[in-house]
Amino acid sequence: MGKRLDELLEKAGAVPVFRASPERLLIAQKAEGPRVYDVDNAGFIDYLGAGGASIVGFANQFVLDAVRKVLQGGVPEGFHVPHEVELAGNLAQFLPWAGSFWFCRSQDEAFRSVLHWARETTGHRRFLVLDGGAPLRVGAPAELAIEPSNPIREVRAWDVPKITAAVTSGSAKLAGLIVDPLLGRYGVVPPPAGALAEIAAACREAGVLLIMDERVAGFRVHRGGFSGLAGITPDVAVYGAALGGGFPIGAVAFRQAEAEQPNSGFVATPHPVSLAAADSILSILKNDSVYERLEERAEQLAAGLLGLAGRSGRPLAVNRVGSVLALYFSDHQVVDRASFEATDGYAYRRLAASLRAEGVLFPPEPGRAVFVSSSHGAKDVDETLAACERVLLRLAPEGRG
Repeated sequence: MGKRLDELLEKAGAVPVFRASPERLLIAQKAEGPRVYDVDNAGFIDYLGAGGASIVGFANQFVLDAVRKVLQGGVPEGFHVPHEVELAGNLAQFLPWAGSFWFCRSQDEAFRSVLHWARETTGHRRFLVLDGGAPLRVGAPAELAIEPSNPIREVRAWDVPKITAAVTSGSAKLAGLIVDPLLGRYGVVPPPAGALAEIAAACREAGVLLIMDERVAGFRVHRGGFSGLAGITPDVAVYGAALGGGFPIGAVAFRQAEAEQPNSGFVATPHPVSLAAADSILSILKNDSVYERLEERAEQLAAGLLGLAGRSGRPLAVNRVGSVLALYFSDHQVVDRASFEATDGYAYRRLAASLRAEGVLFPPEPGRAVFVSSSHGAKDVDETLAACERVLLRLAPEGRG
C-alpha cells in the first residue's frame, strides 16, 4: 500500500468500515474525466462509473460551473427553486410521453414514493417483478429488494408468455409490474426484440401499471432511456444515476398529467445543487455527438474484449446495450438466470483484481455492469484492452472457486 494510505489506515481506528475497504474498494482522492486517483495519486481508468452516474466523466467543467453558480447563491435544501421548472422542461424533450414529473433527493426515495403512489392509485398492494431486476433499494440484497409492506412476486425474466399470464391472472390484485430492462443483478441481460412491447401491451390490456426501472438504463442506453429504445410508453418510470452525473437525485416521469404525490411517503425536494447538475447533464446530452462517442467507445471495448477471447484461450461473453456492458467467463450467451449462474464467477473475480493492479477498475464481482463515459477516449480503451490481454494471458486456467 502507499504511504498516504498507510497513514490514513493508522488513524482510522474509529472507522472500521474504512479500514476494511482498501482490499475491495479504492480509497479515492480525486477523479477527472475517465480516471480516478487514489490517496497516493495512483491513477486508474474507471469503468465502475459511480454506478452509472458518470455518463459525461468526472469533474466535467460544464457541470462544475453550474454547481458553483448554485453554491454561490447559497440557497439551502428545503426550498423550491427555478431549476425544478427548467429541469422538467429539459426532461420533456427527452421523454415526450411524460405528462408530469416528480423530483426527489435520491433514486431510492423516488422508487419508494412510486410504490406508495401505485398502491394509492390502484388500491392494490401487490407488485410483480422480473427475477434479476435491480434491487429497489440500491445496495440491498435481492431478498430485501422491496419493503415488506409491499408483497412481491417474481416471474422469470423475458419469458413473455409467463409474464403475460402472471399479469393477466393477477390483475385484480396487482398494483403494478416493475421492469428493470437490463436485469441489473445479472449484469446486462436485455429483453429479446419485441418482448418489452408485448409486455407493455399485456399490462395495458389488463389495466396493470407498467413501472419502468430506468435508474441504470435511463439516458445511458438511449436518449429516451430503454423505454425510448424499445418504443414503448410506460405508466411511470424512475431515473437516477446518469441524470445526476454523480450528484444524488431521483426523477419520476408519469404518463398522466398532474400525478398527485402520495399521502403516505414523504417526497422531499432535492438539493438545488443536484437540480443544477441534472439540468447541465441534459444540456450536454442534447448533443448527438455525445451519444455517438458513447456508442463508439462502448463498441470498441466490447469488440476488443471478445477479440481477446480467441487469443487468450478463455471463453468470454459480452452483453452490451448503449454504454452499459457486462463481461462473463462463459462459452455461452447469458440470457437469463440459469445461463448467468453457469458462468465462471471465480475467473471473473481474478480478472477484476488483476486489472486493478494494472490500473483499470472493473466491478470486483460478476453480474455487475461496466460503464463507459463520453470522456473515455480511444486511447483509454486501447490501454484497457492491453491490460486485459496481459492479465488473461498471465492467469493460468484454474478450477472454479
